[in-house]
Amino acid sequence: MAESDLANSLWVEKYRPRKVEEMVLPEEYMGKFQTYVKNGEVPSLLFHGPPGTGKTTIARIFASKNGVVTKRDNVMTLNGSSKDNRGIDFVSRVIEPFLKIPAVGGDKVKLVFIDEADYLTDQAAHSLRAIMVKYYDLNRFIFTCNYISKIPEALQSRLTEYKFQLLPIETIVNFCKDVLNKESITYEVEDVEYIVRYLYPDVRKILDSLQKFSSGEDNKLVVDQKNLISLESKLSSFFNEMVYSAGNGDGSKTSQMIFKITEIVKDHEHELDFRSLYETLFSLEKVPPFVKIQVNKYANGHKNCLSPSMNFLGMIFDSINSVKKYSEMVKSQK
Repeated sequence: MAESDLANSLWVEKYRPRKVEEMVLPEEYMGKFQTYVKNGEVPSLLFHGPPGTGKTTIARIFASKNGVVTKRDNVMTLNGSSKDNRGIDFVSRVIEPFLKIPAVGGDKVKLVFIDEADYLTDQAAHSLRAIMVKYYDLNRFIFTCNYISKIPEALQSRLTEYKFQLLPIETIVNFCKDVLNKESITYEVEDVEYIVRYLYPDVRKILDSLQKFSSGEDNKLVVDQKNLISLESKLSSFFNEMVYSAGNGDGSKTSQMIFKITEIVKDHEHELDFRSLYETLFSLEKVPPFVKIQVNKYANGHKNCLSPSMNFLGMIFDSINSVKKYSEMVKSQK
């Protein structure tokens, strides 16, 4: 399928913003970003914040014909989480040679866009800082990340930082209604709100689900709630129940939840987005701080672990241990 056909068939591509003006951004950001595009010039940038907030989308716009670099030969796009791209060898072997050649076709600078830059090794990050200084006159970088704490301060100091916040649920609901109207799909507002609230803040998954549930011949949104439940959502629910039952001393229920979690992880290891899952578990309101400490610790270790599934299960068992230790401490003080 050609790229243009794909863009027209998949709603996530068809309705992806392609200009700064199409983004939902704070007024201050919108003004600055429009100025960058107008001048065809941009400082090296660091976009950080939770998934689904538009970091990657605006970076792609800057690296497109609607942004500051209009020729593809002047753009290098990389995924920092790829093992092939995240080490110091790739910086010296691929990125630096790209920077040595001046921009072509009237562009003022060349642009290197590194998505998920919080996965870069420390050595690679420090090497990037050095070549950013060396080649700054004719080159710029854009980094996106979820965890700014994983970007070395020495590299942060060379970047203009923008923090992205989650879009309000109502904004996403209105966006979805607009998409459905453009696609001539009939719908109940309650069904749209259900999908958004269940999959929030992942706009890509929300649009995918809208399209999947609107694929019938009658052009109507029909929500299948059973098929909407993702593996990550199941794990999140089981984790919540596990922590609650462990805190109440219900060993049977706790063991049951651990078994369910283990089975999902074992059977679907390569389908799970562990990184997103850690963020979801950390944000759960009912999870106590001493458990969130474990979630945070294993989320940080995910970057360099040998087995993401074993790392995640290690977090599960240490979370249970932290609940038991806290309960014992409370009992001893009575």
